[in-house]
Order: sequence, then C-alpha cells, then structure tokens
Amino acid sequence: MSRELCQTCSFVLQFYYLTTILLVQQNAFSLATYMNKRGFKSWVFNRIKTQRRLTGAAAIGMVTAGLVLFLLEAGFIYLVFSNAYSKEIAIFTILGVFGGMGLYSWNQARIDLHDREHKAVCNNKKIVLSVVPATSSVWSWAFASMDPDRSIVEKIIGIAMLVPRLFFAAWYTWHRRKDVKKIDSKTTLNVMKILFRSDQSVTVDAIADGIGDVDLNKAIRDISLLDGVVFLAKGGFSVSIAPRLNEEFEAWRSAQESTRDDDDLTGR
Repeated sequence: MSRELCQTCSFVLQFYYLTTILLVQQNAFSLATYMNKRGFKSWVFNRIKTQRRLTGAAAIGMVTAGLVLFLLEAGFIYLVFSNAYSKEIAIFTILGVFGGMGLYSWNQARIDLHDREHKAVCNNKKIVLSVVPATSSVWSWAFASMDPDRSIVEKIIGIAMLVPRLFFAAWYTWHRRKDVKKIDSKTTLNVMKILFRSDQSVTVDAIADGIGDVDLNKAIRDISLLDGVVFLAKGGFSVSIAPRLNEEFEAWRSAQESTRDDDDLTGR
C-alpha cells in the first residue's frame, strides 16, 4: 500500500514538474509564437497605416503653425511700417523679409531634410543605403532657429525664419506621407520580425539574409519611414528598435489579448 502511494506521489510530482517546464517555455517563447501568427502581421500593417495618419497630421500641424506665425509676424511688420512710412512700403517689406528668408530656408531644407546616405558593407560588398530623417528631426529643424544661446539679433532673425521653415518642413512631410503609402508591407514585415527577435542591433548582412532577393536599399528606406526605428552608424551600419516601439507593440498585444478574452467570456 505504501509502495503504491509512493509511486502515485512520484507520478504527481513528475507531472507537476513537466507542467511547470512547459509553462515556462510557453512564456519564454510567447513573443516568437505570437510573431509567427497573424497578430504581429496585423500590428505591423496597422503601424504603417498609423504612420501615414501621423505623418499627415504632422504636416497639417506644421502648416497651421506656419500660418498663425505668418499672420502674427506679417501683421506686426505691417503695423510698424505702415504707421512709420506707408502701406506700400509695409507690403514690400513683408514680401522682402519672407521672400529672402524663404529662399534661404529652401536651400537649407534641400540639404538638411534630404535622405541621409550611409556607407555599409554587405556580403563583402560596399553599398550605400538611404535613410529618411525622423519626423522628430524635421520638427527640430523647423524650430532650430530658436536656439536660446543666440544673440538678440539672431533671435529676431530666427523668429522670422520660423514661418518659411515650418512651410518647407510641412511640404517635405507631406511628400513623405506619399512615400509611406508606397511602403512594401511584406518586406517591412519581414524586417520588423528580424528586429524584434533580436536583443541588440541587427547588421545589414542579417537583414539581407532574412529578406532574401529583395532590394535592400528600399527595404531600409521603408523602415526608416516608421517612427521608432533606430539606425546606428558607428562601428558598422546596423538597425535597432527604440524601447517605445517595443512598448507600443506590447501594449497593442495586451489590448488584443484582453479583447479576445472578453469575447470568449461573452461567448462571441
């Protein structure tokens, strides 16, 4: 009797031990399993759509801010010069100030907002990869003329340059929205899987091997259109994801699992 009891206890302990191991392994590979399912694909495709809306909203915000500042600055210049001289001089002054600042800002925008070219080595071959500046970098460029360390004269010129910089930043961002629409969703999905499965930055060789016979330059440029993707140039070109993008994915996955649990409870 005691022997049978011992065998039963041993069986129960072994079953408990094996069950614990399976649960640990399931939790450890939950992300990889989820990524192999439709969930990760849906999140990436939804992220691309969200990026398109965010880019459009950023362009509209830049235009709105530029219009408001233009009305304020132009109105101030008009009041000062129309009272001091005449309305015609006030109008010509406005055209001269914003025209000159606009030409200067346009030349700067063509240089500063252009795609960044990075030299890399892939499969023992030297290549050049294009990376689009992040939306936050475009906003920073638009307000760069407001550096607090500048002199009073430079600050006044910087305030005048805010208007053309915001307009050109909006123009650039709106064209960038068109590029987001042309993103190759399938290739971007494969690249995002590679990035999320790695605990550190991913080299160009690893990405090239993962996406197969696909235009590597377009694949890199497409993912650079998504906020949260980080590019490292020191010590060799590599790609990583920002912590906030990982947190965004985890929040989305938790929301999806919560919705699925609610549907199960309601019998849907």
